[in-house]
Amino acid sequence: MAAFKGGYFGKFLDINLTTGEVRTRTFDEAHGRKYLGGTGLASYYMYTEIPKGADPLGPENLLIMAPGPLCGTQFPGARLSVNFKSPVTGGFGNTFIGGTVSQEIKFAGWDMIIFRGKAPKPVYVDIKDDQVSIRDASALWGQDTHHAEENIKEELDDPYARVLVIGPGGENQTVTACIISERFRAAGRGGGGAVMGSKNLKGLAVRGTKAVPIADPAKFHPIASDALRMSAVNDRNPGFRKYGTAQSMDQNNFVVGSLITRNFQTTWFPEITRIGSAKASTYFWQRHVGCMGCMISCMKFGVLRNSERWKGLVAEGPEYESGGMLGPNLGISEFDEMMFLIEYCDAMGIDNIGAPNVVAFTVELLEVGILKPADLDGIDAKWGDVDGIFKLFEALVYKKGKAGELLGLGVTEMAKKVGNGAEKYAVDGKNQGLAAHDPRGNRSMLWTYALGPRGGVHTDGNSAQGILDRILQSSMCMCYFVAPTFLARHDSIYIDVLNPLCGWNINKEEWLNTGRRILALQRAYSHREAGFDRKDDTVADRMFTPLPNEGPRGGAVITREEMTKMQDDYYTLLEWGKDGLPSDATLKKFGLDFVIADMRTKK
Repeated sequence: MAAFKGGYFGKFLDINLTTGEVRTRTFDEAHGRKYLGGTGLASYYMYTEIPKGADPLGPENLLIMAPGPLCGTQFPGARLSVNFKSPVTGGFGNTFIGGTVSQEIKFAGWDMIIFRGKAPKPVYVDIKDDQVSIRDASALWGQDTHHAEENIKEELDDPYARVLVIGPGGENQTVTACIISERFRAAGRGGGGAVMGSKNLKGLAVRGTKAVPIADPAKFHPIASDALRMSAVNDRNPGFRKYGTAQSMDQNNFVVGSLITRNFQTTWFPEITRIGSAKASTYFWQRHVGCMGCMISCMKFGVLRNSERWKGLVAEGPEYESGGMLGPNLGISEFDEMMFLIEYCDAMGIDNIGAPNVVAFTVELLEVGILKPADLDGIDAKWGDVDGIFKLFEALVYKKGKAGELLGLGVTEMAKKVGNGAEKYAVDGKNQGLAAHDPRGNRSMLWTYALGPRGGVHTDGNSAQGILDRILQSSMCMCYFVAPTFLARHDSIYIDVLNPLCGWNINKEEWLNTGRRILALQRAYSHREAGFDRKDDTVADRMFTPLPNEGPRGGAVITREEMTKMQDDYYTLLEWGKDGLPSDATLKKFGLDFVIADMRTKK
């Protein structure tokens, strides 16, 4: 077993919550190089150690938290990859979280943490370097994410502990539950919060004192410093620093024509000026904050000082996704109302993309008469009605009554349950609700929604090559906002920085084939568990009907022929068959012989 020269410690934690057993497991340099780290490495352990057919909310599912090899170094943009069998899609589940927790896990000396089983009562896990303890969290159960995080730090007497927690959404296992860190950072898509709740795991606290080993510091540090410099001076970033992603709320309405409005009925919402970035910058924002080592500071913290109803409310945002999903998607045109809903999602630990997707779907079903208030315990919500909409969110979080049981299923399963034509109004990809970009207005989003490995997610790449590039970035756990700032000027920077970090000699061919290997393994997993193949590489029927004749992209539509060509181009690049599955030859080429039998099992 060849030891790592740098980038990795070569070990990870395996925590059995059922028995309380904590094991240290090792892996060698060849294994790290084959799967890279982060999402890629976690994908291998998901495939080989989650039993076939495991219940996503059962004890056999794994929750894998994996930082990448660059996490904990001076290279900017590190995030944490969180992986699990998704209760939303039934296949490969993965989400990311920023802040500082990924670096702290590496500082503690770990390349990955696997949680398995289910604790007999609520717990949280405390990691201090090599010391791991499982602590009683019964008193924290039921608390919102803000209070739970602060109470964990207080109990540990450590204000600098890096903490991940779930809120009531995760505890009640609503499938749009997320995981929160540092009050406002979220690992949102796919239902990771529900998986964490199903294990009675309220939180994780980490502190570390170790340095990530670097094989060749003399070559590594200049490249990492250059990346920092490029991210600081890049022409794209002044707007990001000033407005964050909220600037896209106005742009996608007035220029791009992709701002989702009222559950994808249109992309035109002129009232966006009342809730967009210009309003936020003058009325709400007080502080610009970045993740560890980041020069962009795209997070925007603020307080509602002049609100009649929510005066004193502290929140982060709006980001584009949170603002789009909890503003025009719900017909909300009042800034204070939008920020109240954003803060509620963060506090309750629910994905502010997936949860408002299902709420907007519900409002439209009420609008067209497929659902009646009596079907929802008397709740009658309309577009822009913050009180009625809040009742739906509250039901979703706590799974209260008939409304909570329905909304807690997620948009696709809820549509099946309701029936009576409800499927026509469910907007998803691979069973996951789409994010805040309408692909009829922004064609690049069609790639990530339809062909990305997670389905419905807006960050899996905006072309066939983009999806391949993105899986490599996600396996290094690099932020998707930071990456373009230096990739445009130095397109081989990841190869050039990984080689001196790890002591490798990766070339472009090996680099791209590593991405193909990871994508093939993820497709194999989702095919084994959910039957995903070509038929699933598409989006909801609504996307194949024209937009209304309003706004900059009025009348735009996606054609079935366009979708077919995109599928063919993607499969060709990845060396897959026309059925959307890797061939035996491709699997052998990438060293994935162990999945061949599962891939050939007819679904």
